[in-house]
Amino acid sequence: MAIEYNRTMKIRYEHDERLNQKKEAKLAKQLQNKGLNMIDSYWGKVPEYGYTSMTSETVQHGIYIDGELIFSVNYSSNAKEIVEGLLNKFDDVNTSRIASETTKKEWVAPKGDYLVPIFNKSNHYTYIPTEDSLFDFKQLERNCQIMLDNGVGIRMELGNNYGGIELIFKTYWDCETVQRKEAIEENMVNYPLEIIGKVQSVVERVLKTKQFGYDVENVEIDCNFKAITLNESKCTPDIIRMTREARKNGN
Repeated sequence: MAIEYNRTMKIRYEHDERLNQKKEAKLAKQLQNKGLNMIDSYWGKVPEYGYTSMTSETVQHGIYIDGELIFSVNYSSNAKEIVEGLLNKFDDVNTSRIASETTKKEWVAPKGDYLVPIFNKSNHYTYIPTEDSLFDFKQLERNCQIMLDNGVGIRMELGNNYGGIELIFKTYWDCETVQRKEAIEENMVNYPLEIIGKVQSVVERVLKTKQFGYDVENVEIDCNFKAITLNESKCTPDIIRMTREARKNGN
C-alpha cells in the first residue's frame, strides 16, 4: 500500500506589527542577496528585487469634436456611447486611444511566500541548482517543491502575518510500503537537516537586523509528523532541538 509521510515544522518569530508593503519588499531583497528567492508556485520570471525604476502605462479614450480633444474617459465602451450620442449634434466627432507612461523608482514587492534557492532551468518543468546555490538539491519543481537526492521533497514558506513572521518547512516522502521509525527519521529529519539549518540561519540573520527587529531566539515552534491514511503525532523534543541547533551550522 502506497503511503505518504509528511512533516510540518512552523517557527514563529513574534513581532508587535505586520511588516508593511515596503518592508516586505526590503525583506525580499535582503533574502535574495543571501541566495533565497521569494516566489509563488508556478511562477514566471523570478523578479530582481530591490529599489528600481518601474514604468506603468495609463490608457484613456479621448473624445474629439472637430479635431479638438474635449475630454477623456477610462473605457472604450463608454467612449463609443458618447460619440454616438454627440453625433446627433455635431458632424465631426470621434474617439481615439490616449496612452501615457509614468516612470518612478519603487521597491519591487515579493511575488509569493515560497522560499527557493537560486536555480538554473533544466527543462520546461524542472530546474536544477546553480554552482553557488545556497544548498544542494536534485531539482526544483514548478510548485516550489525542492526534491532531494533521497527522494524526499521539501517546500519552504515565509508568511508575513499580524503578530509575526512564520517560517514553515513541509517535508514529504512517498513510499510503497510502511517505513520503520528509524528510516523515517533518517530520511525526513537527518537528511534535510543541513538545508533547514542553512535556511533558518539566512532568514534569522535578516530578521534580527535593526531594520526589522525580530527576536530570533525566543521563538514558538510547532512540529507534526503525519502518515497519510495512518496517524498523526507531534515531533519529539529531540527532533525540534536538532532542527534549531542546525541553524548554527548554517552561518
